[in-house]
Order: sequence, then structure tokens, then C-alpha cells
Amino acid sequence: MRVTPNNKRIVFSIYPHANGFGYVYLENARKLLDHGTIRVNPINNFVLMARIKKLLEYFRPSVVIAVDPEGKASRTGKRVRKLIKKIVTYCDNNKIPIYQISRDQIREVFRQFGSSTKYEISQMLVSEFQELVSRLPKKRKLWAGEDRNMPIFDALSLGLTWLYLHD
Repeated sequence: MRVTPNNKRIVFSIYPHANGFGYVYLENARKLLDHGTIRVNPINNFVLMARIKKLLEYFRPSVVIAVDPEGKASRTGKRVRKLIKKIVTYCDNNKIPIYQISRDQIREVFRQFGSSTKYEISQMLVSEFQELVSRLPKKRKLWAGEDRNMPIFDALSLGLTWLYLHD
């Protein structure tokens, strides 16, 4: 396990999607160090990987958590699947432990706390992480696209699921 200079374990959680990716850095289940979304237009895995490498060098996380595109309820496209494979390969080559969590596992964990939809999970996360209040997406209408801040909540739920399952 890689450890930062002040002996803190840092979890980097990344959630790639059709327009880019959302990410969070967590010190533990209660401490959010950084968060954000990266959008690239036109979408390009080469550009996204360059941004991901910079983020991995920024805090030098001890573990990386990525979404598992092979989950039962996954609707991940081919380009995003290729990007996730590149992330896994990069982490393996650089000896950074990487774990993959499926959307099904996220739902399973958060269902125990009374939340099962992405919107319900994001509301629960905002109650715990007040710094994300300004990023909280509005409830989505059936015909509307996903809010541009939802990948932050996806990445956070991914990281918290891993911490819940491994701590």
C-alpha cells in the first residue's frame, strides 16, 4: 500500500461516464479531500487518461476505486469500458492497488441506509458532506439528461461503498 508523506491513506475514486469522469479523494468515510468533474469535448480517451494520470500524481493515492462495467445492471458503453481497462492497466503498471465496484454493489450498500436511486443516494451524501450542497443535482425528469454534477456523487458513492466493504 502506498502511503502519502504524512502516513495517511488516501482513496481516489473515479467514475467515468459518456462525457468524461467524476472523481473524489477521500481520507476516510467522513473526510472528503477533493472532488470534481472533468468533461472533454470532443470526447477522447487519450485526453482523459492524461487528466487521470495528473490526478493520480496530485495526491498519490494509496488505492484507486473504479466502477466495474461488467456489473449485472451496467449499461456502460464500449468507449468507457476501454477507458476503465486503461485505468486498471495504468494502476497495475504503477503498482497502485485498484478495486472495481459495480453499481449493484453500490445500491446494495446504500439500500441498507434507505437509499436506492442515484438521486436518493446523492441527497444522503449531501447530508454527510456539507461541502457538496451547491453541487446537489435537482430531481431528474424522465425526459431530461443527467445533471453535470452527478458523476461527483457517483464517484463518492463508489469510494464510500469500497470503504464500507473493506474497513
